[in-house]
Amino acid sequence: MNEQRQILELIESGGINVEEGVRRLEALAETAAAPKLPPAPRPALVRWLWQGMFWIGVALLAWGGWLLSSSYTSEAATAGRLIWAWVVFVLGVLGVMLGWWLQQARWLYVRVRQHDGPNITLAFPLPLGLVTWGLRIAQPFVPQLENAGVDKLFLAMQDELRDDHPFVVKVDDGENGEQVQVYFG
Repeated sequence: MNEQRQILELIESGGINVEEGVRRLEALAETAAAPKLPPAPRPALVRWLWQGMFWIGVALLAWGGWLLSSSYTSEAATAGRLIWAWVVFVLGVLGVMLGWWLQQARWLYVRVRQHDGPNITLAFPLPLGLVTWGLRIAQPFVPQLENAGVDKLFLAMQDELRDDHPFVVKVDDGENGEQVQVYFG
């Protein structure tokens, strides 16, 4: 409300013309009307997964670094020990990178809440770029994909998610009290 008043005062004082004022008021109304969605509902499993992978990678990285430094400094170093040291070190680097990616990745959440049964929550990292790339590779071999435009759908989803606009699909069965929520974000 205060921003609207400022725009009207600018029009009255001649700071902006009427057309510019109308444009600003419409833009203000659009941003106010846009629904604010809650942040991504990250289950504790997601946090444990990325933190566990990250810290396992750090441990492997430290162990591989220690093996490498001891292999190069000892006189009795064998080629096999040096190779294993590099393998452990590279696995540590990959673990740290995977943990970081899992923390940054967009996730697909599926929640099923049942009235009489157990509640189910599933969470998967959603690499939309990788899925789109795979669909484009598969198009020559699966002719139905070419006409469906699924890769364009995934590209549009990737653009929307990049702009922090999550997709939320909610289905509520009023009779039995069952609810299904699918969240891309």
